[in-house]
Amino acid sequence: MWAFRSVDLKAWNARLRAVPGLMATIRAGLFLCLILIAGLLIGGAGTYLYLSPSLPDASTYRDLPIQTPLRLYGVEGSLLAEYGERRAIPLELEEIPPLLVRAVLDTEDKRFYSHKGVDFISLVDDLAYLLWNREIGSGASTITMQLARNLALSFERTFVRKLKEILLAFKLERELEKDDILEAYLNLVSFGKRAYGVQAAALAYYGKEVGELELAQLAMLAGIPQSPNLGNPVNGPERALRRRHVVLVSMYRQGSITKEEYEQADAAPITARLYERELDYSAPYVGEWVRQQLYARYGEAIYSQGFEATTTIDPRQQSAAVNAVREGLLSYDRRHGYRGAERRIDLGDKADIDIDSEALLEDSMSYGPLEPAIVTHIGEREFTAFDRFGAKHIVDWDGMRWARPYMNESYRGAAPKTAADVVARGDVIRLRATSAGSMALSQIPDIQGALVALDPEDGAIRALVGGFNFYLKQFNNALLAERQPGSGIKPFVYSAALEHGATPASIFMDAPITLTTEDVSGIYRPQNYGGRFHGETRLREALFRSINLVSIRVLQSTGIDPTMHHLERFGFDLEGVERNTQIAIGGGRLSVSPLDMAKAYAVFANGGFAVTPYAVIEVRRTNGRVLERPMPKRACDVCRSDSGDYVLPAPRVLDERNAFIMRSMLQDVIGLGTGRRALALGRRDIGGKTGTTNEADAWFNGFHPHLVGVVWMGFADNRPLGNNETGSSLPLPVWVEFMREALSEVPEAPLIQPDGVVSVRINPATGSLATPGDSEAIFEYFFEENSPNARRVTQARDSEAAKDVL
Repeated sequence: MWAFRSVDLKAWNARLRAVPGLMATIRAGLFLCLILIAGLLIGGAGTYLYLSPSLPDASTYRDLPIQTPLRLYGVEGSLLAEYGERRAIPLELEEIPPLLVRAVLDTEDKRFYSHKGVDFISLVDDLAYLLWNREIGSGASTITMQLARNLALSFERTFVRKLKEILLAFKLERELEKDDILEAYLNLVSFGKRAYGVQAAALAYYGKEVGELELAQLAMLAGIPQSPNLGNPVNGPERALRRRHVVLVSMYRQGSITKEEYEQADAAPITARLYERELDYSAPYVGEWVRQQLYARYGEAIYSQGFEATTTIDPRQQSAAVNAVREGLLSYDRRHGYRGAERRIDLGDKADIDIDSEALLEDSMSYGPLEPAIVTHIGEREFTAFDRFGAKHIVDWDGMRWARPYMNESYRGAAPKTAADVVARGDVIRLRATSAGSMALSQIPDIQGALVALDPEDGAIRALVGGFNFYLKQFNNALLAERQPGSGIKPFVYSAALEHGATPASIFMDAPITLTTEDVSGIYRPQNYGGRFHGETRLREALFRSINLVSIRVLQSTGIDPTMHHLERFGFDLEGVERNTQIAIGGGRLSVSPLDMAKAYAVFANGGFAVTPYAVIEVRRTNGRVLERPMPKRACDVCRSDSGDYVLPAPRVLDERNAFIMRSMLQDVIGLGTGRRALALGRRDIGGKTGTTNEADAWFNGFHPHLVGVVWMGFADNRPLGNNETGSSLPLPVWVEFMREALSEVPEAPLIQPDGVVSVRINPATGSLATPGDSEAIFEYFFEENSPNARRVTQARDSEAAKDVL
């Protein structure tokens, strides 16, 4: 106990006065102290008045801006793409493990709940560090100050920045509750590797949600924010371990963990590695298309301000489309021979154990199912290769016997007899896993391809693939490849003919024809595929056989101008296209994209309406605020939404009777003509048309009443595809495999005959009304006013009228 004695103030005063000059010194000291205090107050006020205007108003942080990347979702909510430098997944404080909260508080700011934004005890230490070392330290930054720095200030260590940090911290403390500040900090602080916030960091380094992590992992995360780039466990594992030790010691000293928990966690090895955010399915071509649309409307904000968009993409159909296109391109590539190794590395006389394949293949990426590998040993009929992860693979003869050398698009060299005929030591090649679990030799396809699938009812794109692999070539063939449509244009030419009086039973001559041109020769003699002629041919048969010469005569019969006007109604851009017979067979300057063809064929599928393709259902922010929700026009005369509200109808561009008859004719392309491979689907409600142009483009344009699918394949430089490569052999198998999955749960849709269409028995050879008992007779559809019966009645009336005149 302290003992206090009464003090004789008069005696002390007398003693002080007895000392010469002492009172003057004391008065001078007190005066200087007052001046110093006043100076500090004035300086502080001046500093506040000078710096305060440059600081944001703390009230703006009531809803703290957590920067999150643009995320695109499929129609049912699965993630298909993500864009932006920052990955943040905000959590509420109650969702964050208490041990992680304690780890952060014990290490970064143990007096967080008692100070008012600035920890003056730590600040004194930091001032001493400044005076001693003549540089700004970092130990005095509270969580509030760190949040202020993350929100509005730079990370540069300057005295002015430190003062701003303190002032803004005071502002934040006045505006926000402590728990709100802590929650914001844990959601906003950088953990390196583009991860911001504890949830994103847990997924980035451990591939788990933060609630699933163990103490050692939580402590590791808590130590990263001090140096997120150099001190994370991927870039700086040793530094991260030292920092984790500091965190665990702090937790133990503060009583947050027991000694046993501390020792066990401190001894744990690093289990962190970089986990990329996994997408639910692959749709990078769609993602990039949508990203471009959103960027055009909202700018750079989409990458950081929590933009989300729900797309029309169906994950099952998208996956089926990706697989079908890849298989189709790989199948073509394999049929045409092996082009050799991508490159060759000199391995010298190194043994397999001394070959660092990971380093040698560091610049070789995986593309889809194709993995890079380097050949290290060659046997009689097998070879050994190591992939970029250091895994060893032995490729047997079945995995390489296909690799006859590529000569050109139509010819291959001799079949290999040994593995040495195919590969050499040091070759960098591509391997692909087989269904049997072994590895086979493969190669990146040189040929390009695309697939577009959309709902003909409103134009919603359900699947889109722009090439073999987006990360190999970003060019989106589905949207941007302008190619000749070939025979894929014929249905639109025939539809124009129906509109101008022709019928599916109309007879046209399939015979040689000579046309004049404006080039030097002045003569053009078009040919049929295969060089054969069929003589008199019905319009329906000419379409399913894809007879070029009939198509030209149909165009001549209808007229070029009426036909071109008809094509424009389907959305074809004919500006600059020559007004000649090339239109009938999809040649000349006529060029279209796969999306153009899908939009056009949707008119046949939906009964005559021009729908507009679209890919975005809704754009919103992560706070739930909807920015846009497009209302697409639907294929109907009087439309109601699922909720019963009226919606805008798409413009009708084709008589529904015309669409019905064309659909029936295109179903015959599959049942009887060039699309017969699609019979493998076992459906009667599908139709389509093949297309091949000068052996350089191959198409299949097909549809179901609820889904249109277009597949294109060809080379970027327009070189020929090779002998016997057509729309039937190349894109049609891709379309079949896609539709097999896409329609697997869709019931058969009957072809409903509209009013104004009649079915009449005709003779297939003449196209005329069949006589009673005609054993060859078939049924054919007609516009009612153009049917043989209507014509007979009209002829009879004309005959009677003539008799009356006479």
